[in-house]
Amino acid sequence: MRQSYSYKIRNQPTALQGLQQELDLTLFADLKHAALRGTILLVIDELVSNLLKYGFSTAPDQRSYLKVVFDDDWLEIELKDNGHRFNPLLLPEPNLVGQKLSDRKVGGLGLYLVLKMMDEKHYEWMQPWNCLRLRKRINEGRE
Repeated sequence: MRQSYSYKIRNQPTALQGLQQELDLTLFADLKHAALRGTILLVIDELVSNLLKYGFSTAPDQRSYLKVVFDDDWLEIELKDNGHRFNPLLLPEPNLVGQKLSDRKVGGLGLYLVLKMMDEKHYEWMQPWNCLRLRKRINEGRE
């Protein structure tokens, strides 16, 4: 059965906490699959926290829309925002080989890992919107 959930996220310091509360009351109240819940939470937390930290300026009209859709086979997460233009699919792969943890600069790994765990990734700029769609196959046994 296909399920769809939509959320509006405003450019506010408490936006991520508010979104997590909404997710608990809606999507996660219906979703009993623990692994799927963990994937959704990880992806949304990383995308939205980066958006709030780096993607928005101080403009009060900046906002984003999050949509989570899943069925027996696929999980799809869409994030649309009117923040700074940014295509996360163009980020270079972090150079982790041979580096000690203490020598690494902070940041940059979370988004990379989120994108690596997804099966399909699509970004489009539709003035003034960044549109990112991520898909992950959740039922490997079926085509």
